[in-house]
Amino acid sequence: MAELSAYELNRAANIRRNNEHLMSLGILMDKEAMKPKPKPKAAPKPKPNPVASGPARRSARLDGQPAEDAGLDDDDGQPTESWSAPKKEERDPFRCWWTATKENPQGDVRPHLTESQWRALTTPLTPEERKSLQLDDDDEWVTDMLKFSRAYGGKHPEEYCVPSRENFGKVLHTVAMLASGDGVTCNYRSGTFDAGYRYTPKDDLDAALARALKWLPKAKDKSNGWTFTHPFEKMKQYQRALFWRHLFPFVWPDAEASEPAQELAIAKADACADEDEEGKTAWLRMAGLVEEAPLVEAPPTKRQRAA
Repeated sequence: MAELSAYELNRAANIRRNNEHLMSLGILMDKEAMKPKPKPKAAPKPKPNPVASGPARRSARLDGQPAEDAGLDDDDGQPTESWSAPKKEERDPFRCWWTATKENPQGDVRPHLTESQWRALTTPLTPEERKSLQLDDDDEWVTDMLKFSRAYGGKHPEEYCVPSRENFGKVLHTVAMLASGDGVTCNYRSGTFDAGYRYTPKDDLDAALARALKWLPKAKDKSNGWTFTHPFEKMKQYQRALFWRHLFPFVWPDAEASEPAQELAIAKADACADEDEEGKTAWLRMAGLVEEAPLVEAPPTKRQRAA
């Protein structure tokens, strides 16, 4: 067997390191867990029970006798409350499942988005801004994306909140394959998408998603977008947050505004009309030159912002 090249050995080590990190988070149990799970077989229909040979059970109500204990009256003859199954506690989308401990079983609470954070996550980067991103060697950026996507990868009740563990695992599976250069396979068609190309946040992810949807059109993707659409959207969110990382202290507590980010924010502020004091102040906040506005309990919806 031919010996592996230095590049192949390094790529294998990166993949192994990322898998070990996913296993430490409980996202990945082993290599077999990365493969799609087969659909469970339908349970066999139960066979009809044989007819009982004893006397048939009779209803006391039908015989005109009072029920033994219907739970309708208490000792004083007053009606009692009817019993109902306890409701399943809903997951708080701002509770961080990865910080859960015995003392704090629900995990830490991630703050609501500030206006600057929302503006950063919804503003696409230009090719020059993507090129300025500071990345670690090889595919170590995937580990950095883990931190961000755990806190800002969800959707409800606001646009970016804590994702569920299941959805987080789906995104990281695709992202890890794209970053390693192994490409993406799925159950809905043969072949591999972009095998041999190693993705980074500097790539044009909009163009990449367009090519992916040609390879596997939405109509043929039975995963409801989890093959390509959602993972690429989360990569774009991380790409933008990485440029404005000083705005996300929950993920990067010691980050400072980069020179390209400051220059862009100041240029945007200067371009605002004189009467647009609100817009100018918003961009100066993003440059780190004006104190951030306080957090809001109920951030505006998409419709409210569009209006």
